[in-house]
Amino acid sequence: MANYSYCDKGVILRVLITGVSGYYGSILTKYLLNQDIECVGIDLVPSDILSNEKLIICNLCDSMDLEQKLRGQKFDAIIHLASQIDFAVRNQRNLYDNNVVGTRNIAKIALALGIKNFIFTSSNSIFLGVKNKFIRDDDAPSPIDMYGRSKCDSESILLNYQNKFHVNILRCPNIIDAGRVGMLSVLFELVRSNATLWVLGDGGIRHQCLYAQDLNTAVVKLLSSSKSSTYNIGSSNVPSFLEMFQHLIKLTNSKSKIRSIPATLAIPILKLCYKFHLSPLGPYQFRMLTQDFEFDLSKITAELGWKPTQNNSQILEIAYRHYCDNIQNIQSKKSANSAPVKMGILGLLKLFKW
Repeated sequence: MANYSYCDKGVILRVLITGVSGYYGSILTKYLLNQDIECVGIDLVPSDILSNEKLIICNLCDSMDLEQKLRGQKFDAIIHLASQIDFAVRNQRNLYDNNVVGTRNIAKIALALGIKNFIFTSSNSIFLGVKNKFIRDDDAPSPIDMYGRSKCDSESILLNYQNKFHVNILRCPNIIDAGRVGMLSVLFELVRSNATLWVLGDGGIRHQCLYAQDLNTAVVKLLSSSKSSTYNIGSSNVPSFLEMFQHLIKLTNSKSKIRSIPATLAIPILKLCYKFHLSPLGPYQFRMLTQDFEFDLSKITAELGWKPTQNNSQILEIAYRHYCDNIQNIQSKKSANSAPVKMGILGLLKLFKW
């Protein structure tokens, strides 16, 4: 591979992307290539976007293999996306260890290679234990599950390198676009089946998401950053679950009806099902369904000149239409966020159509 350097105009020419074959990794890579940015990727599986010559098959937790395969390479930036997610694994302790060790190893590689810019996609999961509806950039994290803890501790690892290279952290809620399936497949299957959609209480809970193309814009802005910072990011004008479901039903001509169920009844049942591996819904979803969550976007708007272009209802529609148009291909996807989850006992909800 040719080696490039940071050009005089500040244009990034060559970046290394971890988790390049994943759901968002594929979206970002395609976007960067269209911006004439050379991308080299690291993943455990092949990429649909990059050729074999631009892909490094490697486990980030294997520090010796990682160092050997990247020795002598030159990059202008690293974009660290790779992580295991909670509903895709059974062993939560291994999830934590893999995410944290992978971050520690790739940070050491960045230092060894003299990379000046490091971008990390963190998660709103680090705030699952926070009761506030509105989360500001300087609010203290309070993770309650292994995934959130792994993201929080990964942030801490990277912040220790701020005096060595620029570290920019984007705390992302659910990233949605065409091709996002994962846990959304539960909702999509109910809508496709014209089954009843259930909301807790009056359905007024609001949970912020993020359009993948808007995240792309933020990443590109940070590629030329000359400082370190941490940003909350997400959509604006966040609708309630009831409003999102109504929007999706109307635009797709689904015959689904929306019914209400008390949270005090539904959540204990769902937690019990999760405990016995009968349902994919876990702590993140329980928080999402029962508490409002929205990031304050004032810092990223002011410092990066960034703003979201799509709200939750709009990006949910994009993801649903892609799901229906590509249902056969989606079944064979390997990435946790690109493939449907196993509905388990939730599959019985497809029988309710009243």
